[in-house]
Amino acid sequence: MQIQGLEREMTALLTGMNLIGNYPLSLVCTDQGLLVAASGESLRSEIAAGLTSLFDDIVVRAQRDLGFTRVDELTLTDGDSNRYVIRPLPIEANPRLFLVVQVPVKATWRHNTNLLIKRLIDLLRPLVERDAEEAATERQDEL
Repeated sequence: MQIQGLEREMTALLTGMNLIGNYPLSLVCTDQGLLVAASGESLRSEIAAGLTSLFDDIVVRAQRDLGFTRVDELTLTDGDSNRYVIRPLPIEANPRLFLVVQVPVKATWRHNTNLLIKRLIDLLRPLVERDAEEAATERQDEL
């Protein structure tokens, strides 16, 4: 599958989840905050993606200062109307990928994001596996 087709499919999945959960925004981005696919307001998507670059820093501090052994998501809440949920995708990709969802305060997200993550992994797995095979071949060629 070509990258543009992959982006379209990911965007369609994000849009579907937004409709089901009544979420104003969702996106997939890298650990550096670069957008891969998004559904919702584009400017806010860029800002939310940028926040994702802080994920590892927050996790390190939670482990060091609070003794957390595992952090599976971060939630940023403004208190009155919205929260941003940042969840790493459980796939060995380089760069690492994240799902970010803007969730209204009284709305739930765990079930919807779990379903979406499974579908995203199904889409991304062939691409990630191909990249891993190519990297292994390059290492063999260097030896």
